[in-house]
Amino acid sequence: MRLIAPGVAALERWSARWPLLFHLYAWPYRRLVARELRLAGVVPGERLLHVGCGALPFTALLAARLGGARVIAVDRSAAAVAGAQAVVAHLGLLGEGPGRVRVLCADAAADALPEVDVALIALQACPRTPILANIRRQRAPARILFRLPRPGLEGQYGAAPDGETAAGSCRHGMPTFDRTALYLHRPPETT
Repeated sequence: MRLIAPGVAALERWSARWPLLFHLYAWPYRRLVARELRLAGVVPGERLLHVGCGALPFTALLAARLGGARVIAVDRSAAAVAGAQAVVAHLGLLGEGPGRVRVLCADAAADALPEVDVALIALQACPRTPILANIRRQRAPARILFRLPRPGLEGQYGAAPDGETAAGSCRHGMPTFDRTALYLHRPPETT
């Protein structure tokens, strides 16, 4: 039974209403997101898809600010997307250029996704293997980052994608996840 992710989602929806609480909540993610951007080799202007942004899209915002990425943040919850759009607009980063964030309501496991250079899959985003397969259907090459749960929390968040070997990883000291793994792929063959 999943209990942690719904609790965190509720906390994020509530925190989205208070800018100071948002900044405090996002603070530990600054160095973490910087490590993830380095791991994936993100350069300014690249398109980055953040799957599972929630109502507090601090990962998307930090990727835009720290990496200069053109970020597309998605969540399958319409309430989370509304909260995320309000936060991004309040911080003046809503838009489509480098250092900007667009927020969309989409199911990353099933819906068509925009072509990107890098995808970052949040810990709570699931089901992991179908999300990875859906991202790999795009034509552009992508580097895919998955935040992976600490040992013992796989039942809450899901494990690494099935049958995949990571090309690299970085470690974190977060309570629910301790690493981010990088997966690479080539675009589908065209005939």
